[in-house]
Amino acid sequence: MDNTYFDHYCFVCGKDNPRGLKIKVSYEEGEMAAVTELTLPKEFQGWTEVIHGGILSTLLDEMMAHAVWRFAGPGLTLGIEVRFHKPLKPGEAIKVRGVLNTPNGSRRQAEAEIIRIADGQRIASGKSRFLLLEKKDRGEGDKGQ
Repeated sequence: MDNTYFDHYCFVCGKDNPRGLKIKVSYEEGEMAAVTELTLPKEFQGWTEVIHGGILSTLLDEMMAHAVWRFAGPGLTLGIEVRFHKPLKPGEAIKVRGVLNTPNGSRRQAEAEIIRIADGQRIASGKSRFLLLEKKDRGEGDKGQ
């Protein structure tokens, strides 16, 4: 993400935020997905030995946003729905994956999930709606292809 909306200070993915998570994101082009793997330290716990749900929600939102921005263009989250399935302990490795579900229109939908890598258990999942700020021309659709 390199444009007027992104200054590298994002709490989750910004490389310049000294208190941020500084995640690295990769993309699965054919799936319209954004993926990251990470572990969260004890500083992000809520209850004893349980990562705070707000942090998990933030990761879900971030990966859905990355999928939208990469495959549709800059957008803002209009609404998000999060479900928690299992607790996550500090230090457990997770994979977070967000997928763009609607390839057309100014309003897009995305889904995401957090999976504990050690046992494949789903920790949390989410759905969201985004409003695009501008249309991204990917050379598709109205060019007769």
